Amino acid sequence: MNVKNRKCIRKLSLKSLYANRRRNLIAIFAIALTTLLFTSMFTIVLSLNASYETYQFRQVGGYAHGTFKDVSPEQAERIAAHPKVKAAGARKVIGITAEGVFAKIPAEISYMDANCTKWSYATPTIGRMPESGKEVAMDTAALQLLGVTPELGAEVTVSYSITDKDQTAFTVTDTFTLVGYWDYDELMPVHYINISRNYADDIEAQAVKTGLQPFRTDLNVMLASGTNIQGQMEQVDTDLGYTWDSYTDPNSVRIGVNWGYTSSQLESQLDPELMVAIAAFLLLVIFTGYLIIYNIFQISVVGDIRFYGLLKTIGTTPRQLKRIIRQQALLLCLIGIPAGLLLGYGIGAVLVPVVLRSTRLDAGITTISTSPVIFLGSMLFALLTVLLSCSKPGKMAAKVSPVEATKYTDAMQTKKKRRSIRGAKLHQMAFANLGRNKKKTVLVVVSLALSVTLFNALCAFVGGFSMEKYVSTMTCADFIVSTPDYFRYNPADEFITPEQIEEIAANTKSSLSGTGYAVRKPVYLWMTEDALRQDYARYESAEQLDSHMSRMEHRGDMVMGDTRIEALDNSLFDKLQVFDGDISPMLEPNNNAIAIAVSLDDYGNLPNPEYYPKVGDPITATYADDVKYIDSRTGELRTEDTPEEYFQEKLYGARDVAYTVCALVELPYSMSYRYGGIGYETVLSVDTAQRDSGGAAIPMLYLFDTADEADETEAEQYLSKLTAGEFSPLMYESKATARSEFAQYRQMFLLIGGILCAIIGLVGLLNFFNAMMTGILSRRREFAVLQAVGMTNRQLKTMLIYEGLFYAMSSVAVAFILSLAVGPLAGKMLGSMFWFFEYRFTILPVLLTIPVFLLLGWLIPCMMYDNAAKCSVVEQLRDAQ
Repeated sequence: MNVKNRKCIRKLSLKSLYANRRRNLIAIFAIALTTLLFTSMFTIVLSLNASYETYQFRQVGGYAHGTFKDVSPEQAERIAAHPKVKAAGARKVIGITAEGVFAKIPAEISYMDANCTKWSYATPTIGRMPESGKEVAMDTAALQLLGVTPELGAEVTVSYSITDKDQTAFTVTDTFTLVGYWDYDELMPVHYINISRNYADDIEAQAVKTGLQPFRTDLNVMLASGTNIQGQMEQVDTDLGYTWDSYTDPNSVRIGVNWGYTSSQLESQLDPELMVAIAAFLLLVIFTGYLIIYNIFQISVVGDIRFYGLLKTIGTTPRQLKRIIRQQALLLCLIGIPAGLLLGYGIGAVLVPVVLRSTRLDAGITTISTSPVIFLGSMLFALLTVLLSCSKPGKMAAKVSPVEATKYTDAMQTKKKRRSIRGAKLHQMAFANLGRNKKKTVLVVVSLALSVTLFNALCAFVGGFSMEKYVSTMTCADFIVSTPDYFRYNPADEFITPEQIEEIAANTKSSLSGTGYAVRKPVYLWMTEDALRQDYARYESAEQLDSHMSRMEHRGDMVMGDTRIEALDNSLFDKLQVFDGDISPMLEPNNNAIAIAVSLDDYGNLPNPEYYPKVGDPITATYADDVKYIDSRTGELRTEDTPEEYFQEKLYGARDVAYTVCALVELPYSMSYRYGGIGYETVLSVDTAQRDSGGAAIPMLYLFDTADEADETEAEQYLSKLTAGEFSPLMYESKATARSEFAQYRQMFLLIGGILCAIIGLVGLLNFFNAMMTGILSRRREFAVLQAVGMTNRQLKTMLIYEGLFYAMSSVAVAFILSLAVGPLAGKMLGSMFWFFEYRFTILPVLLTIPVFLLLGWLIPCMMYDNAAKCSVVEQLRDAQ
């Protein structure tokens, strides 16, 4: 028979809830604390991510999801109309100025529409965007460099080279009228000088008359979602019938993804270890919340167990009892979850700036996320945790019989024990009490041990950060000096000069110094076709690659490929990491030894050894005085009408030099060309390079190490003054900068990890508190009987203190075991995620927590008992009935 009693069950649930207002406050506090844990965690993580993305966007130069490159008006219109494209903004670059006042930070002259202006942080805060003629808008720093006071209507004269990134023509000097400006952002990679559309069209028409191709227009887009940006853009190309992997196919629309978005970085770096780490962290947080609320509801059920027994005598079913407890939990959630959301968001918003202040991201870009994920995710996780936590107490209430309910004492069924004739000892009684409800004891011990284990893991994690590995990877010398072109990865006819090197050497004290040289002459290296195909396969389709290979010059199975040769002073060969072979032949006079620079992974392994020649192999380099493209059909210089498939390189003044590969080496990035390309990157001694290139090796960088901190500080001060100001032709990098970045990085992890440990530690303390309170509440009659037969208050209190101390020391012991077991495994996983991490086993943090736990094990039982023992024995026996 189906009885409609939901209304009755709901009323019982409400009345029972109302009758225990004091206990409800504790339950609400527990739910709010759990929600606070989730909300603050989501707020901190998403806000840090938003702040990091903003930092990256400003370094990239904008926050558009991606760019469709070199589009025609028709292609731009079709792409903008695609359903996946939420908004589009066009930009046409017509020139660049990177000399004089703009030598360190170049300026780009371009037309941007309204969307592109907004996404590029180039919207004028004073005035407006250019609309016609020679109107211009730019940042205040660029105006100051040009000697112009930021005032609307001011005349601004700019000299720039006509270029659109793919082609360069003549220099133009024009005077513009300032119609808008904004404050310069020091993180931006360039100064934006924005012009009107018709001025850009006029300059483009002039350039076309001189033989240039029409300037390229790039279409920046915002997509429907910031995840899987690469896949969405490829889908747009596919849907519209375009390809994206060719530089020459007119039907190809190449794409660029904004690497400032965390999602675009994660998609390329997501590996199983990272997924396991994220999943383990989420499970840990859910388990932490479960521990809080489970004990609260267990206390509730223990307190009302006789009430549930009476309900069963009048016909309430186990399912209805579970529903009563579940409804009570949901009603408490209506108060606890909103309170936790507000408090958690507030705490997260306060902590984010504190965390950012310890990092290099603290540059006015603190962003407090308002993503709905924070609130929806926190609410769902908290609700799931509450439902999981109340299910076990609900089952307990449903299973207990009316008779059992009247004598329930929170003890589990145990084997019958023999009577002792030696009398009971307080510590033995305390130890036996822990075994009465083994599940509760295990939960309390695990929750306390978890916080200690995490604290130990945090100390091992932060202590494992190797500054030496980090700094040595970021820079290979105490100081590296060159021109802005070098540090901006721009090929140039001249970098640092011998005179500048002599001046720096004369004013600094070095323990090691030397110069790296760039060979400024066309040079090619003969390599296997398979190796060269691997390089071009990143940029061309299979058909294009076959066509390209057929046009290249072959000698048997060898193909003439591009190369980058860097020459080094003999003193700098100590900076190379030899993977295979020996570099000593390169130090001999009149040698013909060459080293091939290889790309090792973060752990010193060579991912693709088959790509490189072997040590001892002969290899030929071809030097040329000049290179031009000819039409392979006629042998004449190519024209605009020559199809690409007939392009062929012709070398003038070419001569071959035979080398022997003496070693495969890792050339530190900080002393290399700093940009990649097709073909091998190679290393020669400077004498060999000058001999074979006809003196075409020019100084590219100067680096030096210092003997001690005093010399390093002195050199830092000297170089800081030398490179100060926009007109200085030099820039430098130093290890001091890398050390500062490392310290900030380490401090950020320490702060975030400390907050997490503190929260989980608080959970452990609450569970300890709950366990002691549960034990005292459920054993009130037992304590009253013990006192009635002669146990003094002091003895009872001492027994409870022993229980607390057993809890504390058991937690330390479990934390010790967990640290021994988990430490090496976590260290291995972290070592695979952070290349500068070196696991060092430590147990000191666990040992340091022993005095704290002993104090808590004594203090909490004392407080709990003093509060519970205010009534007389008679009153306690009466209340327990």
